[in-house]
Amino acid sequence: MADLTVTLPAYFGLKGLKAKKERGYFVVVTPDGPVKIHKTSVGTAEIMRQFNLLKKLKHAGFPHTDYIIETPGGAPQLILGRDIFIMSRFIPGREIDFNEPADIKLALECLASFHKKSIGLGENKTQPLPLTEAYAKQSGLLSAAVKQVNKSPRMSDFDILLIKAAPKYAQFAGNAEAALAETNYLQLFTAAVNRGDICHNTLKEENFPIYNGTCHLINFSDVTVDIQLNDLAGFIRRYARRSNREIFASRLLEIYNQINPLPPQAEKIIYALLLYPWPFMKTITGYYSKKRVFTPAAVTSRMDEILAEQDEYNKYINSIFV
Repeated sequence: MADLTVTLPAYFGLKGLKAKKERGYFVVVTPDGPVKIHKTSVGTAEIMRQFNLLKKLKHAGFPHTDYIIETPGGAPQLILGRDIFIMSRFIPGREIDFNEPADIKLALECLASFHKKSIGLGENKTQPLPLTEAYAKQSGLLSAAVKQVNKSPRMSDFDILLIKAAPKYAQFAGNAEAALAETNYLQLFTAAVNRGDICHNTLKEENFPIYNGTCHLINFSDVTVDIQLNDLAGFIRRYARRSNREIFASRLLEIYNQINPLPPQAEKIIYALLLYPWPFMKTITGYYSKKRVFTPAAVTSRMDEILAEQDEYNKYINSIFV
């Protein structure tokens, strides 16, 4: 078998350079900086979609990504037998710490810049579902899960948690739907979809590496065309659930707004999005789906965490937005 640490760089035009094998990928140090070569399971169409988007972002003035690098033949991927490899910029920085205010500021500024530069760059292949409809659908799934459990002759530990928590979380969901209905969300959503605005959707700590004092945004596999306030609300939700909550949510919005001005009623919309109990709802949907990807013990532990943190989360959100 050929030595991939030698052959892979050569296939990508990096002759004379050897790769260092890391966890599941190869790193090559080039005169222009380190690059990463790794095998991917996505098809060429998806690779091309990400390649084109990241290229557009770079040209629009947002180079702080792990953009895909072309092969000498101009393709964004290399096919070796049944394997597909891509080469991208390697950002060896550390992930942000949600308990470090300086990191949060850098990440929010990075997110705001990404949103500002990505307006109109998306290709809307399928009509996204507005949250007004997504909320109603999710509430229906919760009701169905409760009915399913009540018909069961024997309840699991997770079933018991559901039955106890369902009424309260159904009320949370209803409050969020009512709050969102009082805003201009649908108008902003329609405008964003028609323009082709981009949402990242996976704003985890590891996707905000800080390298040489600059925060980057990586991993664009879950990008969609949607209203970008979804991303901002998702970031604040993650901050509220994973930090010591030292920074007021109003300050988080202020940091973002300085880079990318927020639209009218943005604060009310974000409050409605944060009211909706997505972690609870997604866990319920995942558990009672036909294709489970976790053990009952693990998901029960996960639900315990969600229920335990809910009061503090609500306190943080309500103290700022109400």
